[in-house]
Amino acid sequence: MKSRVMEEDFVIPKFPLLPLPLIKYETIHNLDCNRDLSVSLPQAIVKMEDAAGGDGPKAPTAGTRLFQSIGAEEASSEPEEVKYKWSSPRLMILCEDGDINCAMHYLMESLHDPFAPNAVATLLLQESMLEEFVNRLEDRLQELRPEIANHPVYLTTLSRVEQLKAETIVSSSKTVPRNASPMMIFDFSHNYFGDGPTGVITLHTFRTIKDALQLQAREPLAFTSVSIWNEKLGAAYELVARLNFEIFLLNCFYVNLDPIGPAFVANMNSAKVSQDYHYESMTFNKKRKVVVHPVATTWGQKAKELQPPQLRSFNVVLL
Repeated sequence: MKSRVMEEDFVIPKFPLLPLPLIKYETIHNLDCNRDLSVSLPQAIVKMEDAAGGDGPKAPTAGTRLFQSIGAEEASSEPEEVKYKWSSPRLMILCEDGDINCAMHYLMESLHDPFAPNAVATLLLQESMLEEFVNRLEDRLQELRPEIANHPVYLTTLSRVEQLKAETIVSSSKTVPRNASPMMIFDFSHNYFGDGPTGVITLHTFRTIKDALQLQAREPLAFTSVSIWNEKLGAAYELVARLNFEIFLLNCFYVNLDPIGPAFVANMNSAKVSQDYHYESMTFNKKRKVVVHPVATTWGQKAKELQPPQLRSFNVVLL
């Protein structure tokens, strides 16, 4: 049988098809900042008055009202101290086999917005990464927003840091004042700086998993979730089994927990893949836990979404 090639709609593009450029003219000469500059502030604890049952209070007499007014004036001269509450503090554990670039990306957000929900409050860092971590961190710290730098909580923390002479990591830039720089504090727990949120991140270094567990046990703060950065999932699951928390995010940070929520609430074992994440609901030592980790790289998935479709240049038919 004779074979013949028929070419239909043969098109030779005038210019080769190249991927869309990441750096454009506007990027260099007219760069717009689309970043949301708003930050979160700590929430004050509101005291709820007890609703007493039975008969209502009797109307005060004139003498009683006089003494009450005197007491009110004395009380007003000494304002009551406002207390604040934590907003879902998170523990981060960065191991030497973890992705330091991704971990630092999310850590920087917590440093510049420390009162935000799910912000990192404590970092456990493997000792072999300390020098690289500090060198990379100091150059990336920018000045805090005035709402945070001038907040009474942050000012109280700064004064206690000076009293304790704690070792800290602050911005190395001369344009960033020390009292307005994001701060990490070595080898101290948050209870040394206040009863509620402090506006800083405490840092502890460890050598082995056993050391990390002992360091975490000394931190009295009740974390609502843990973000573990270790590409060796076996070692990460060992931490999951030994830590007494409920939500564990392995090599990720912002994750929608709705796909595994019903199984966790119903106290059921479950495993599923949704939106490129692997979800598990399981028990360790009779304690229900949720474990989430990505099944593909985040940047690889993003690149697929941004890749332009390939145009069809010609059709070839073989007869």
